[in-house]
Amino acid sequence: MTGPSSLLGSQWYLKNRLPCRWVRVDLQPRDVRLLRTLFEQKFLSREQIRDYFFDGRKRYADERVWKLRRFGWIEKFRAVFASRQLYVATKAAYKFFCEQSVEVPVPFEMPDFRTVSHDLLVTDIRFLFERIGFGRSWVSERVWRMGRSAGHWAPDAVIHIEGDPYALEVECVQKTDDRYRDIFWRYEEDRETVACLYVADESFLKSLLEQAKDFKHIYFTSTAELFEKKEKAVFTNAGGMYITIEENLEKNLNQSDPPQ
Repeated sequence: MTGPSSLLGSQWYLKNRLPCRWVRVDLQPRDVRLLRTLFEQKFLSREQIRDYFFDGRKRYADERVWKLRRFGWIEKFRAVFASRQLYVATKAAYKFFCEQSVEVPVPFEMPDFRTVSHDLLVTDIRFLFERIGFGRSWVSERVWRMGRSAGHWAPDAVIHIEGDPYALEVECVQKTDDRYRDIFWRYEEDRETVACLYVADESFLKSLLEQAKDFKHIYFTSTAELFEKKEKAVFTNAGGMYITIEENLEKNLNQSDPPQ
């Protein structure tokens, strides 16, 4: 039999390989944050877990992930997607959050190989924003869809800047002109977000700017600029208006808050 479950690691197989001294695991705050992020972002790669949650400490990260797998909190896909090992949170982890009265998206079962690279990039952007302090919160697509109809549109994420919600769209592959026009109109008329920040491949960024000349609430930057310049990166719309990350860092916003 084949299906989503056949792609996941076997629990009994892991038990036979792990040290006998591992008789239980006590979830630490970092583990809970990892599990919650797995639900929100669909899945995480081995490198993302190691670099973001364990500060690049490979051996420690691998042992902790192995232990969380051993006791049924996370599972690894056997199939290789985009040459990356991917991990998901389990139904047991979902039950844990339910028992804590914490809402998280339902467990994610199987990635679509066509969108794995895109989804990993979205998560990399989330981690970059959180490291440099851009935006006060990150609402993933999966969280945004909670409580909404299945057919309702959803951005890749929503971040809040000075209390205002900004949609985030990440483009790895260029769409048709008609498709972009529909998307731009949707954001121009949307009442749930004040603007849309696009992160796109530099090869078609100029084309996007030209197509967005009538849409003042759509801002763009390239993927390369974002990761190379980080807080120095700038989002620009077709009319020449811009949003600078550096001027909207959370630490700056906090400094401008009046004393309580």
